[in-house]
Amino acid sequence: MLRGYRWIISKRGYANIVKSEEDEVYGVIYEISESDEQELDRREGVHHGSYVKKKMMVESGSGDRECLVYVDPIEQEGEPREEYVRRINEGIVDSKLPSEYVDRYIRRFIPAQMRGPN
Repeated sequence: MLRGYRWIISKRGYANIVKSEEDEVYGVIYEISESDEQELDRREGVHHGSYVKKKMMVESGSGDRECLVYVDPIEQEGEPREEYVRRINEGIVDSKLPSEYVDRYIRRFIPAQMRGPN
């Protein structure tokens, strides 16, 4: 959990976090290699200013940890890109985020999707 921030969809249509003292952001911590970080930098457009990398203190089950977080400099809220809704919904299931958190923060931007027959 990252305290003092709130999860949003930015005006660009992708997930972001913005400062908000009374809120928190839940997520998943991944251990990545240097080459993974370089690939993330490329995909997230770090060198073009699409995202900025920040090291932030995150609370985890095993104690506080300094984590690398990609933050969009655009803080205005917007609508998610159509293809992004599915990916976020899959991430919600995979990450097992608390349902209260999902309902309060994420569902404001990302509608739940029903799975069709297989």
